[in-house]
Formats: sequence, structure tokens, C-alpha cells
Amino acid sequence: MRRMSSVLLTGGAGFLGYHFSKKLLENNFSVVIVDNLDDFYDINYKLQRLSFIGIDSAAELSYGNELVSKIYPDAKFIRGDVCDKNLIDRIFRENKIDYVMHMAARSGARGSFSNPHEYVKDNVDGTTNLLDVSSKNQVKHFVFTSSSSVYGNSGLDDEKIELKPISIYGATKLAAEIISESYARCKKMPVTIGRLFSVYGPWGRPDGFIHKCVQNLKNNISIELFNNGNMWRDFIYVDDVVELLFRMMLSKPSDNFKVYDVGTGVATKITDVVETLERLLGAKARLKTVSTDASEIVSVKAHRKLMFNNVDIQSATNLEGNLRKFVNI
Repeated sequence: MRRMSSVLLTGGAGFLGYHFSKKLLENNFSVVIVDNLDDFYDINYKLQRLSFIGIDSAAELSYGNELVSKIYPDAKFIRGDVCDKNLIDRIFRENKIDYVMHMAARSGARGSFSNPHEYVKDNVDGTTNLLDVSSKNQVKHFVFTSSSSVYGNSGLDDEKIELKPISIYGATKLAAEIISESYARCKKMPVTIGRLFSVYGPWGRPDGFIHKCVQNLKNNISIELFNNGNMWRDFIYVDDVVELLFRMMLSKPSDNFKVYDVGTGVATKITDVVETLERLLGAKARLKTVSTDASEIVSVKAHRKLMFNNVDIQSATNLEGNLRKFVNI
């Protein structure tokens, strides 16, 4: 009988990690989820997501121990840190890992200057540790979710691709990309990088722009706008991101290395998003302009020449349709 392919999914209790774990399990993959359950935002979001795939009582789990899903017998959760080499070595020793989907990260551009060493540890050291162990265990494919923050304020020109991060967060993501390419080139390990843009959808991070807009509109709370609302983002629904990443994982990159922009290629002004949500929710927003942080990107979108072309992205560009789907869940 053919063995089920196994995926090590880091950051699996996070917003995107949770949705990706469901995709893997629905497609008959064995999944080892690793997450340290940090309190960067309300940990109850992470615990609730895990419970949806049958991982209960994760909060009481001791570091390094594991829980098997009550719903999916081929899914297990391990509470641990990707910076812990002994733990990652043990996971590979005890599980035949075919693919690595590395989503664990310390996120957020605005807060990264207040705690730069933690960002370097989690995003650079953690990624390096995982790359090193993965290469020694000859995984079939290592996929790393990076960020549009690596572009900084490079603008909306499709032909202009410049890597100029302006935050510590963006800089650590770019550093991890460079190290990932080194492992791909020198250790001949297939590596694909997916630079994520503004992902939204059910069970998203509570500090995400669209998530906050919906909650604030429903509760008549002010919506904070940076730069007087003159900001543009490439918003993409989580289901489309999951589909893109899933197909990337199963597509071995030519020459062992590939970088993709995981977005729609369409930039939307954030005030247009607010207006659309007002219409969908039948509510009037209370807007509050706040000073713009120097690490805040003004405009960014996916470059069409870097987008993954092996999937129909038509649904992803239907922002209003996806927002309607989100607010009605």
C-alpha cells in the first residue's frame, strides 16, 4: 500500500496555517503541525482554529509534546518553536517528512522596531534552522511564505521589481529569502518562496485591516486610517491563497528555486474597501486619521510577471464578491 505523503506545517495554528491544514487533510496528506502558540495576538483565536480540526486542549499541552486530532487521525499537533534544533531534529526522526510548508513567523511591520531581536530570531534563525534540518533529510520541496513587505514602497509599477524593505519585519523576511535561495542552490533542495500580500477571510488575525473594519463597523467603533486613507493594498481571499500555495507545493521549481507573488495583481485603495463594507453591512463608518508610521508601506501590489500561472485567479480579483462572502459567514 502506498504511503501517504507527509507535510510539516509550521505556524499551523495561525490564520493561513489553519486554512492550509484543512486543505492538506481534505486531500489525504498526513500533517504534522508545529506552533509555539505565542501571544502576539489573542491566543484563543489559535486554540479555536485548532479545535476545528480536532486538536483540543492545546493550551494545556507541555512544550515538545504532541496531540493527535480527534477528527483526522493523520494530523498531529506539536507545541514547539522552529528555532529549537533538537525539537525539529526529533520531528524529522519520528516522522517521514516529504514536504515542508513554513508559515511560522513573527509578523507585523509596525511593531518590529520595538523588538527587533525577536524578529531576527524567529524569522531568520528559525527559518535557517528549518532549512538546515530539511536539507539534511532530503525533503521533496520546501515552501516558505514570505511577505510583500520585502518590496517596501516600491510602488505599483508591474515592471519595477525592487527589494527595498523599510521595516525590520520586511528586512528579516528578505534575509530569510536569501538564505533559502542559498540552500536551494548549494544543497540542491527544491525551494519555493511565496510572497504574501494582504490576505483576509474567516478566522483571520484580529489586527488585520479588513477583519478590524468589519468588527468596528458592526460595533460602531472608529476605523483608523493611516496617511489619510491614501494607501493601496493587494487584497486576496484566503481560499485563493491556500489553492495557490497548495499547487506551488506540488510543483517542483525549475533549477530548484522559484519566487512567486501571491496576490491578485490589483491594488485597491483602503478607503474603497471601507466604502464597500459600509454598503455590504448597511452601516456608516466612523473614520479616524492617525499619524503614519515610518515603517508603513503606502502602496504595493503583486507583480503579474511573478504570479503563479498554474491556477485560475479570476475569483481572487472579485474583491466585492469575496468581501460579501466574508461578511456573511
